[in-house]
Parts: sequence; structure tokens; C-alpha cells
Amino acid sequence: MADLFDFFNNIRFNQAIWLLPFFGLIHSLEELPRFPGWAEKSLGIPYTRPKFIAENTVLWMISIVSVLMTVYWPRNVGIVLVLSTAVGFFLNVVFHAVFTLKTGIYSPGTVTACLCFAPVSLYIYYLAGKGGLLDLTTIILSMILGLAILPIVVTGVHYFMDSKMTLKWLIKKIIFVGLLPSIPIGIAMMIFGRETVHQVMIYTSPLIILPLILKILKKRKEKKKSDTTS
Repeated sequence: MADLFDFFNNIRFNQAIWLLPFFGLIHSLEELPRFPGWAEKSLGIPYTRPKFIAENTVLWMISIVSVLMTVYWPRNVGIVLVLSTAVGFFLNVVFHAVFTLKTGIYSPGTVTACLCFAPVSLYIYYLAGKGGLLDLTTIILSMILGLAILPIVVTGVHYFMDSKMTLKWLIKKIIFVGLLPSIPIGIAMMIFGRETVHQVMIYTSPLIILPLILKILKKRKEKKKSDTTS
């Protein structure tokens, strides 16, 4: 037991964060056979296996990118992203556990969420604190992004698949939304310095999710209004 404790105590933060994509894949494999059908029946939402595979692939890629950014580009951006992934994992535990305990109906994914996600997410945060990587800004941003990543990905994937958008449309979005903004960012880095621009991007990143939050709240309000009038 002492040897096992020493082993986990000596693991570095950059090594431990690889547990996030690893257990993320294990969790998705547990959910895959039954979660889409369970979601339609228990949550009352239109949900298909292709949607499940698409959104989990995107989430898994985000976890891989966040780990790679932390390992090979050890700046605040990567650390915030990887910690937000850990936050998202812990929230997944809460979702599965609360639903299962409240309804008595097993939520597919509860086993791996409780056995893997809960200890790993807490362990990642522990190592970040132990390594002096946690400050108030990093904690707040990781909490905000951890709360936002899942609804953003799910909404985006479902919107894309339900709208039957073409590959041409997707390529245009990648170019105009993903690539073109890198030009003014690069210019700003040359003028104001890389570190200054990075800090500005970190502090303003939560503003990106504001339109999505407002849109979700508006739809919920409209749905509630239609339910009361019908």
C-alpha cells in the first residue's frame, strides 16, 4: 500500500493528465450500447447513436488537444483547458449519480464515471495545486469552461446533424471562424507581445459562451411559455 501511495504521489502533472483522454474513451465505450436509447426514454430528447458518437469524438479530441497543449506548450491556456476537462469529468459524475439515485433507473456510464472520473478529476486538481499551477484566475476559468464545454459541443453537434449541413459549409466555417481570426491575433502578438495577447485571450474567453447561454435561456423561456399556453 505504501509503494502504491508513493507511486501516485510521485507522478507529475504532465503525466497524470493523460488519464483524462484514456478514461474518457473508457467511459464512452460503457455508454455507447445503451446511452442513446436511455437518453430518448429518460430525458425525453431526440438522440441517436450517430449523434452520440459525433459529440463524444469531439469531446475526446478536445481532451487530447488540451493535454498536448499543456505538455508541449506549457502556458496558462493549456493548463486552463486541461483543468476544465477535469471539471467536466466531475460534473459528469454528478449527472449520472444524481439521476440514478433520484429515479432508481441506472444511467449508462455511472460505473466508469464514479470509479474513474471522480478520482481522476480530483487527482488532476490535487497535482495542479501541488505543482503551484493553481491561482484564482485559473480556477475560475476552468470552472466556467468546464460547465460550458459539454453544452456547447452537444448543441453544436446536434445543430449540425439536424440541419444536414454540407461539408462545404463546414469547411467555410473552419476557414472564416477558425483560421482567419489567427491573422489579427498574430499581428497583435507582434505589436503587444505574445504573453500579453495570451492573457487577454484567457480573460475574454468566457465571453465566447455568452451568446450560447442567452440562446439556451431564450429557448427555455419560449418552451415554458408555449407549455403554459397549450
